[in-house]
Amino acid sequence: MSSSFDDIKAHIQLLIGNDRLGANHKLPAERELAEQLRITRITLRDGLNRLEGEGLVYRQNRRGWFVAPNRFVMNPAKKVNFNSMAREQSFLPTTKVLGFRKLSVRRDIYSAFAVTKSTKFFEMRRVRYLDQRAVMVEESYLPAERFSGLSDFDLSESVTEILRHNYAVNINREHCNIQVANLELLCAEPLGIPAGAPSLKITRLRYDSSGYLIDYNIEYWLPHAIEMEVATQ
Repeated sequence: MSSSFDDIKAHIQLLIGNDRLGANHKLPAERELAEQLRITRITLRDGLNRLEGEGLVYRQNRRGWFVAPNRFVMNPAKKVNFNSMAREQSFLPTTKVLGFRKLSVRRDIYSAFAVTKSTKFFEMRRVRYLDQRAVMVEESYLPAERFSGLSDFDLSESVTEILRHNYAVNINREHCNIQVANLELLCAEPLGIPAGAPSLKITRLRYDSSGYLIDYNIEYWLPHAIEMEVATQ
């Protein structure tokens, strides 16, 4: 497998290096690539899966393989604003709202807010895009009483800015937990990958300047679309 993988990687890098294929461009079909390399499609797919793990390519369900763009760089020790960070890294960020409803939530969420289980929350589900590529699905939970009327705003825009301009709430600090988790179908489907595929799960608790929890946010990232960078002194 080693020599076959080296051949697959060299071939894909040659396609990219010759400027024939740029970021998010579709690779030739698996059958065509296998014929060019004179290997089986099973061997090819194993090699492409490894290259996906290295961040060179990515796969979309029923669409094929594509050249991966640069990873989104995040410093988990700093406050995160997806839109502004994406633009700083020369990405075009967009967001699609998947769902919005009021409900009672599970124990970990109402316990984090230090409220009773009967307290109602807004649950907002969105998919985030970089250069029109879906890279992350997020679930956000906010107290419904405090943010009454939230659904009246365009939630495909920055919720951080909506809270700041319309509710006088500024995010002052965040606490995040990062784990590897397998995706349920509800999150995998918007990302165009199979259920059960691994993701980088970031649970982010965001607080205002008075120390009150504002937003309980869970992000499910394509693992090859993001990298963490932390500077210490």
